[in-house]
Amino acid sequence: MNVCDLFIGTNSERRQLSKIIEEWNTKSSISSISKEWRKKRPNASTENLSIILYNCECLSTHIADLDILLSVYTPQIFILTGVGSSIKNLPKMTSYYWISQEGTNSFGGVAMLIHNTLKTKITMQQSDFLLIELDILPKPIFVGAIYVPPSKPFPQSLLDKFINKPFYIFGDCNAKHTDWLCRQNNASGSQLKNWLESTGCEMIYPTKPTSKRSTAVIDFGITHNAYGWKADVIQEGTSDHYPVLIKTPVSTGENNYF
Repeated sequence: MNVCDLFIGTNSERRQLSKIIEEWNTKSSISSISKEWRKKRPNASTENLSIILYNCECLSTHIADLDILLSVYTPQIFILTGVGSSIKNLPKMTSYYWISQEGTNSFGGVAMLIHNTLKTKITMQQSDFLLIELDILPKPIFVGAIYVPPSKPFPQSLLDKFINKPFYIFGDCNAKHTDWLCRQNNASGSQLKNWLESTGCEMIYPTKPTSKRSTAVIDFGITHNAYGWKADVIQEGTSDHYPVLIKTPVSTGENNYF
């Protein structure tokens, strides 16, 4: 008896079920599956740059989150803040390479996991901050990772250096303000708001809280121009922060495959 005949659904749903059952009962070698995947994988020229931002609350205890998020969302760049002691011994990830910078304490540090198809060079490093130049079309941009501990002020003098550049800096700034949907303001948030108003720079932030311990949006991007960039909270992970998926209008280059 055909299992599909017992299924109650539309003709389209029956065809889909039949296809799934056929795939389950088809024996294929790993090499043939790999070859088929290479034929079907998208050319990055039709894909835009995607980024995940995640305060992992010490990577050593949340490595499984990294594996799952990479597998499900396949970002070209994965920005981690709050990496902790693992920053000295980051795990090897197939098809990616690491760039990292230690922090001012055992809970700080930032790291970028970058897909091998992307060409980058480090342009600036200091405690809890990392900036790379990303070689993409139509021209390079600067992508950064930052972590600002709760007791520290907003690093205005640091960001002043990038005002006239195409920059996109992502991280946990511990800056709260009602302008980006927090319920209340703190000192860092007010400092950031004033800086944005005086420089004309913008933010890339989600519409849902990024902290699991409050309703605050504290994981976000700061940029010269946020047009076409979108941030969405991913309701996953075991850290006390939610990951944030950043979708961009930026092409990864016609010769890249991902």
